[in-house]
Amino acid sequence: MKKKSMVLLLIVCVMLPTALSAAVVDLSLGATAQYNQTLGKIKDADSFDGMGDFKNYTLGADLRVKLLIAEVDVVGTFGTYTDDDTSIDYTEISALTTAGVSMDLLGIARLGFGMGPRFRVLIDDAGKAKISAADGSGVADWESFGDAFVQSPVAVRATVDFNLGNIMLGLNYTLDTEYTFKNAAQVDDLFSADLDDGKVGVSLLFSLF
Repeated sequence: MKKKSMVLLLIVCVMLPTALSAAVVDLSLGATAQYNQTLGKIKDADSFDGMGDFKNYTLGADLRVKLLIAEVDVVGTFGTYTDDDTSIDYTEISALTTAGVSMDLLGIARLGFGMGPRFRVLIDDAGKAKISAADGSGVADWESFGDAFVQSPVAVRATVDFNLGNIMLGLNYTLDTEYTFKNAAQVDDLFSADLDDGKVGVSLLFSLF
């Protein structure tokens, strides 16, 4: 019992100064670019060559709303996707909304972690679109945006940003899981994804207030 109390006290001692020193509300908006290859493929020496090629990145916008240590991120991206099984090329439109925590470290850096559904639309050359489900297949039965939303995979996203005045420059890592809000009780699906299957990105954000 004493050990649990000490751990709780330590957490409070770390979190409380962070919350008190942070701005009450912080709104940041900017651009993001995500490398199309997974971390596992980047570890292959040959994959580093492609990181200098602009066409290997998916571009988009990054919006963050921070209230003390709570943060909501909305990330929208537009790019291309190639199915490894069928070799079919798609135009990919993705919208990821995460909720989590964000902590400022001495005004120099900001660490964040959140999770939420990633709504993903794939469009083939014929213009046929499909919404991607958590298992990689298409969402078959949906009558509204909400139906598709709850069947979309929940992703986790970690961010490390460096403060440069009113500008933040940082790295992010996004990993899709097989968990969906439709099957909320299957919590184990949150931890089934291979960490090497995530993708690395960079963001340049401007603090509006």
